[in-house]
Amino acid sequence: MKDEDWNLLDRQALGVIRLTLSRNVAFNIAKEKTTTGLMKALSSMYEKPSTSNKVYLLRRLFNLRMTDGGSVAQHLNELNSITTQLSSVKIDFEDEVRALIHLSSLPDNWNATVTAVSSSLGSNKLKFDDVHDLVLSEEIRQRDSGES
Repeated sequence: MKDEDWNLLDRQALGVIRLTLSRNVAFNIAKEKTTTGLMKALSSMYEKPSTSNKVYLLRRLFNLRMTDGGSVAQHLNELNSITTQLSSVKIDFEDEVRALIHLSSLPDNWNATVTAVSSSLGSNKLKFDDVHDLVLSEEIRQRDSGES
């Protein structure tokens, strides 16, 4: 790809991103001329590894609870969003811990599923992707059978 083509695409992407920002945020990044510069500016504004930001994100994670009858996919998106934000401030969780957090954030009517998943592995470590797949499969099963 030629430099001029790349620059055109970069300016177009920059314009689209600016259109999605609120005015008070847009004023703070108005001087940025590239999408790379804009993303760095936004990152420095919102992804500061301050203690208060870390506490806020951890509270969001630990208080996250899927609503009864809620979408598993939407819940997983929220969980992944929070853990990604925590990673950006240097707080990472092992795969098994992420799986356990996911299981513990399911509503009470999922207790049978949580127990089955927990018991099925014995002393083996849980894997987030395996738990994710099992929970999505269970949601489909519940929806097809008319359960909530």
